[in-house]
Amino acid sequence: MRNVLQSAQTQATEIVSKLEPELNSVQARVKELGPVAIDTTETPELSQQRTQLNQEQTELDSQIKSARLIHVEARQGIEEIAQQRRLRFKTELGQRSQPVLTPRFWANLKRDFPNDWKRFQSLSNDFEKAVQAVPLRTWLVSSALAAVLIVISILLRRSMLEFTIRHTKPTRLRRSLATFFQVIVFTLVPGLIVSVFAHGLEWDQTLDTSLTTLVQACTSAAYMAGFVTGLGKALLSANRPTWRLPPLSNGIARRLSWIAPVLAFLIVITWVSQPLLNLTNASLSTTVLMGNLTTITFSIVIAISAIHLSVALKRSLAEHDPNLPFLPKWLKTLPSLLGIVIGLNLLALLFGFNAFSALVVLELVWVALIFCSAYLMMLLVGDSSQAMLQQLKLWCTNDDISQMQLRTRSQVVIVLSAVLKVALVFSAISLAFSPFGEDPSDWVKRRLGFLYEGFNLGEAVLKPTSLLMALAILLGGVYIIRMLRNWMQEQFLPATRLDPGMRVSASNLFSYVGYFVVGAMTISSLGIGLERMAWILSALSVGIGFGLQAVVQNFVSGLILLAERPIKVGDWVSLNGVEGNVRRINARATEIEMFDRSTLIVPNSEFITKTVRNVTLTNPLGVVKLSLLMPMKTDADQVAEVLRQAMASQADILEDPAPSVSLDGFDANGLAFSANCFVSSPRHSSRVRSALFFEIVRRLRQADLSLHPTQNVTVKPDAQSVASVSGKQGTDEITEALNRK
Repeated sequence: MRNVLQSAQTQATEIVSKLEPELNSVQARVKELGPVAIDTTETPELSQQRTQLNQEQTELDSQIKSARLIHVEARQGIEEIAQQRRLRFKTELGQRSQPVLTPRFWANLKRDFPNDWKRFQSLSNDFEKAVQAVPLRTWLVSSALAAVLIVISILLRRSMLEFTIRHTKPTRLRRSLATFFQVIVFTLVPGLIVSVFAHGLEWDQTLDTSLTTLVQACTSAAYMAGFVTGLGKALLSANRPTWRLPPLSNGIARRLSWIAPVLAFLIVITWVSQPLLNLTNASLSTTVLMGNLTTITFSIVIAISAIHLSVALKRSLAEHDPNLPFLPKWLKTLPSLLGIVIGLNLLALLFGFNAFSALVVLELVWVALIFCSAYLMMLLVGDSSQAMLQQLKLWCTNDDISQMQLRTRSQVVIVLSAVLKVALVFSAISLAFSPFGEDPSDWVKRRLGFLYEGFNLGEAVLKPTSLLMALAILLGGVYIIRMLRNWMQEQFLPATRLDPGMRVSASNLFSYVGYFVVGAMTISSLGIGLERMAWILSALSVGIGFGLQAVVQNFVSGLILLAERPIKVGDWVSLNGVEGNVRRINARATEIEMFDRSTLIVPNSEFITKTVRNVTLTNPLGVVKLSLLMPMKTDADQVAEVLRQAMASQADILEDPAPSVSLDGFDANGLAFSANCFVSSPRHSSRVRSALFFEIVRRLRQADLSLHPTQNVTVKPDAQSVASVSGKQGTDEITEALNRK
């Protein structure tokens, strides 16, 4: 149909070009006859000639208008067919066309290429005429402006580098800003230069629509080429390794430095060739040939890049240089994956899947550009947030802002940074499919319809795509929840006024709610609405009544513990004669680390249904109690003073409440003294008590005070003998008497 319309368009153009001279000749002859005079009567021959000429003029004009109308309608039909063909190219990725190695493909190309070449020459001639119509002074001014832009770009790059060095601290933010500015300069300068020449081309004349479209495509391609070149030079930074952001060695950066300019050149060719094919209404064979050339060229560049990357990685690993940056695992497997994808893609091209192979190779290039751009932006956001947090801490240290302002502003910076990073991720995902229009799943629907329609298993309808979607939602949701939970624990919650225990409780509650939402989304993706979950809830209630009662009880008890917080992480608790520190409150059980470093797993219901002693619930003071028994002859005031001095020498003992010393009583054994003092936490009591005993013993010995009262021991080995001894000497005599006995 397209060939027929093109033939009709060509014939209409030929008819117009043939009839227009005849029409001009007839009009000239009518003009020679002049107008009909009112007062005179024409001769019959002149009147007949005038009538015949008017009739010929009317017929020729009618034929020319009809030919032009046919030309316009044929062009509209060709454009509609081209649009439908491009739509099929985007959607019917599985459509198999003629392989490039078959004779039929080259026969069709031989048939269609001459007409395509003629239309291309016509377009190029129009463009050449438009260029020649522009005055020389316009081109000179445009060239001067282009030279000025080049000089400005060089000076701007140097000045931006000096600005970042002078006005930023030697952190990652300096490198991120320099890289970002470099990409902007490389993007703007080529596009502005082409825009200058484009405005010069349109300065004194109005271009045809086709030429305007071509010029706009060239301008967009220049911006894109500059962006690709700047992004590659900025990220690889082969000449300045210290300014390189990615964790790449110098060998890898140098081997990959050529990729960005080559890709920029190929992107320009591809970007401009598409509107050229559309403007010339190229045939299908010519379009397929250009697509195959593009696919093969990009595949070769990607394959060579993978080889260079593989060689550079092997050399970097073989050198064992400790100064080399850490290389991620995905980078080590990237060359092999690229080789496999490119090999399979070339096989698909040889078998005639031209659209699919073109999509794969262009998608690889586009995803690489999106990944590099998102990587640069996320580094810039992260480095900016870290720099702002450091500046806020510096202001707080210099008393420019208060602690409350520091916490509030830190929270705002952390949340804003996280929001921007999430927005960048979603934008990158959406941009990855934007150049290709509709989603390629339309082809899968036609070829693998049962994956979407599903199959019946009794009354249930199972859809493999729904199962895969549910699995993807489940895995992705769990990963996102864990990532957000780590972000809350490590970045957001430390910037709040919450204590460490409450931070853990808040993060646990967030994870529970997140897992519930992910579970509900997973069930909904399977096609099971919440209103259809009655039978599942019924079965679940029966299971709870029999076997899951303890599990549910512990889970609910865990939620109560997190909500009411009778115990929290870090508390010293005593339960059923067991004491230890709470280390983690899970959904079912609580982990208690005992003082011998062992871990006790206690069900959460134990803390709800039984009596629990929380030593550190309300931050109580620790009490240190001492009891001393001194001989009756000891000076009580001197002992009390020794105890007071010993307690005053310990820095951990609080002054308020003040320590106290009391004499509890006396009997035959001696004087009973007691001393009480307070420390900041019950956890310090045993340590301070031990240190205080050491100090008291040392001071009593210095004061020559007896440490123990005299003990009277009576040993009766039999009814007739009694030995009464005292002190160390009595002990020896007792031993001898017992030995004799």
